[in-house]
Amino acid sequence: MRRREFAVLAVSAAVLTALSTLPGCKKDARCKRCGMKLDRESPWRAELVAEDGSVVAFDTPRCALTSWRSGETHAKTIRVVEYYDRVPKDGADVRFVVGGDVLGPMGPDFVPVDPPRVTKFIQDHAGERSLRLEEIDEAFLRAN
Repeated sequence: MRRREFAVLAVSAAVLTALSTLPGCKKDARCKRCGMKLDRESPWRAELVAEDGSVVAFDTPRCALTSWRSGETHAKTIRVVEYYDRVPKDGADVRFVVGGDVLGPMGPDFVPVDPPRVTKFIQDHAGERSLRLEEIDEAFLRAN
């Protein structure tokens, strides 16, 4: 390789590296199920946690649950953001409210609510019912 070719390659690599750090050039994280851009601050964000601790992010609980229950993504548990406190919680520690006037970024979704607040949420937001995590299976997801 001649000096000129080496210099061109070195400059090209430096330019590409610099361009990849620009905000507009970064690849945005996307929901594994629907492809929607993920917002790290979204109260709808959900994550599937695998046995080895690895995490796959989704834009909504519905996308995460559908991916998990259909077998597309293998996981030990789901982590969701609780509606009132806006803190991440294990899916087994919340109830998922179906129906009502609270819509996710893609429309009707399963709203994670602390069990003591479920009755208030259903009354305030016209929810239909609440479900425990184990009640949301593939058949339920297909029907809803």
